Amino acid sequence: MSGGEEFALRMKEQGNVFYREKKYDDALCCWGSALGALPDRTSPLAITIRSNSIMAYLASDLYERVVKESTLLLEDDPRHAKSLARRGTAREKLASNRGSSATFQQRKEFHNQAVEDMNTCIELLNSNSETDPGQERLKRECEQSLERLSKLDDDYYTRIAENLDNSSNRDNIDSGLGRYLSMNLTPLGEHPRIPKSSMRFEMLAVRLMAALETTQRISVVNAKTGEEAAETKLDYSERGKDILNQILTTAAQVPFCLFPATGSTVRCPPITVHLLAFYMRTCLSEKAWKEFKIEEFCEEATSQIISDDEAYAIATHGYHEVEDRHSPLHGHGKAFAQSARGCMPCCFRLTRGGAKDWAAGLQQAVHFGKIEGAAFVLNRLLERIDGKSLVPTMLESDQAGCNTMMHAANDMNSGFSWLSIRMLVHAASFSTVDPTEKEMAVRTVLNKSDNFGFTPALASCSLVNKATMETFAQVGARLHDKRINGKQLSKMVKMHNSIMRQFDSMGEDIANLTRALKATSDELCSYCGRSPEKKLLSCGRCFLAKYCSGVCQKKHYKKHKFVCSSAKVDQDLDWFASNVSAPRP
Repeated sequence: MSGGEEFALRMKEQGNVFYREKKYDDALCCWGSALGALPDRTSPLAITIRSNSIMAYLASDLYERVVKESTLLLEDDPRHAKSLARRGTAREKLASNRGSSATFQQRKEFHNQAVEDMNTCIELLNSNSETDPGQERLKRECEQSLERLSKLDDDYYTRIAENLDNSSNRDNIDSGLGRYLSMNLTPLGEHPRIPKSSMRFEMLAVRLMAALETTQRISVVNAKTGEEAAETKLDYSERGKDILNQILTTAAQVPFCLFPATGSTVRCPPITVHLLAFYMRTCLSEKAWKEFKIEEFCEEATSQIISDDEAYAIATHGYHEVEDRHSPLHGHGKAFAQSARGCMPCCFRLTRGGAKDWAAGLQQAVHFGKIEGAAFVLNRLLERIDGKSLVPTMLESDQAGCNTMMHAANDMNSGFSWLSIRMLVHAASFSTVDPTEKEMAVRTVLNKSDNFGFTPALASCSLVNKATMETFAQVGARLHDKRINGKQLSKMVKMHNSIMRQFDSMGEDIANLTRALKATSDELCSYCGRSPEKKLLSCGRCFLAKYCSGVCQKKHYKKHKFVCSSAKVDQDLDWFASNVSAPRP
């Protein structure tokens, strides 16, 4: 082996290292040096290095360069199957790339050339007498590409070409929505487990978020002359903020209390697609829908930016590339118990794959304060996916005997335990229309004990979890509910009394929360903790706190006003808009 070949081989191996580290520019530099040291560009080593370079160009989304280099390599080695497949992949991307300015005719030409390359590659691989796993994998990739191309008809390319004039609208989207709209992704299409009819609110949430982030450009026509005047901008963001504010204000009011009042010490979560969909699905009445005109606004503001198919695909992360990237082969979750902690693409991949561990997914989401994951599971259960009922799913226990509400009570770190608890209570209430069943569903979800006799409220007290204690006091949870769990065992009575005694030396705040929980459980005053002979008075705003006299209510109000569910959300539009979190692939 000559000195030039030894140098080329070393540079080839170094380039391979850089490629595995995704340092494509460094890899191309090494491979370029290797090619420069070889006298013959058609030698087996040179062909391998050129093939590797094409792979790096493809990974860098340099599709035109891939086509050019692949064509040159195939002129020297017409039976190089990898170059055929990579050129076909690049042409497929050029055909469907939304960020490209290619015309309809150019896209169709790329489409036909991609189909020809893939078919030629498959024929070449079939003609080989000996095959290896690499060739079988390459053949499968070509077949998958042909399947994707078969779904891209003339209407698809026509719509892309017609929407090029509106591309400037999409350029203004600086979020996960913008990434989805600008990336070259292949839609999976509608799935029977998550039909469009069940994703109505999620699709509206996607459109509303797009309206918040875009400015449409339109041409104004002079009414007298009929000539087009100068182009003008139509900004929908302020109207979108108003509608979002109305939705969040509704979610903050009694009886929902699913959004914190301005000035509250409660941590505020980002407004994601699935959380916003949960608010719209469960908090807005028919009167509110007519008043807010959400659907009409979304259609007006985003019809030229996002089609229904695109809104559905974004809401469900329904793209081949996203699903492949979020597969277990790349270290992603194999069940909702892992993915519901925050990976929405994996959640929808599992849904399309038939996963059904909804209870475990919901438990993990609320345990770690992953509000988007909790909202996803609750939305699917409210749509009765797989015929599942919401309340029985929430009451399912894990190996330690803890149900979903108990996991929410054990959330010590996220700062969102208050919202998890309220979402579970509200979802249980929303799951039925019968008042008696509604009351029993909420009471059961709130107060069902675990295998050791602990109710969620008692567990929060034993952990001295102030945030959950405060929320349980507001929603009327009980330290023990005889109607739901039966008579309390003597050993649990002793443990209960021991837990309650430890709060006497923990400060006024903890003592007040303990009294509030006792007031719900034992009909005690929320301030002084006494049990008067006469009937207790209720707070006229939240109807949860109870007092033996007006004096106790007046003294308690300094603390109670921060948790009283009558607090309203101020018109803080800029804050709401800045806390909207769009989906990311």
